[in-house]
Amino acid sequence: MPVFDTRAVQQRLSALSGRGNEPLGHFDATTLGVGRYVAGSSPWERHGNGDELLLVLDGEVAIEVLDGPGSETIALKEGALFVVPRDRWHQLTARDPVLILYASPSEDGVERTRERPGGARA
Repeated sequence: MPVFDTRAVQQRLSALSGRGNEPLGHFDATTLGVGRYVAGSSPWERHGNGDELLLVLDGEVAIEVLDGPGSETIALKEGALFVVPRDRWHQLTARDPVLILYASPSEDGVERTRERPGGARA
């Protein structure tokens, strides 16, 4: 049974100049890992096969979650834990690099797009 030194993972990812990702393993039907996101916006994504857990380890990020024709944007600071409900389109936007521990459903249920999904207002 592996034990992960998440501080060492954070240090490795923080030393990068760009985006990085380090998978840690699996928990039930989810993939656990730490991701480093740089300034800018991620692709839009949604998981049709489960919720996604995000824990901000370092930095700050805004997450926009689409809900039917509307949306909600939430600021997540270091220490914030957020669960993206199943089947909700969401996008992360950061001004500076941010480290996030994630628990994401398997890739077979994910959709991604660079364009804002249709039917939602900005």
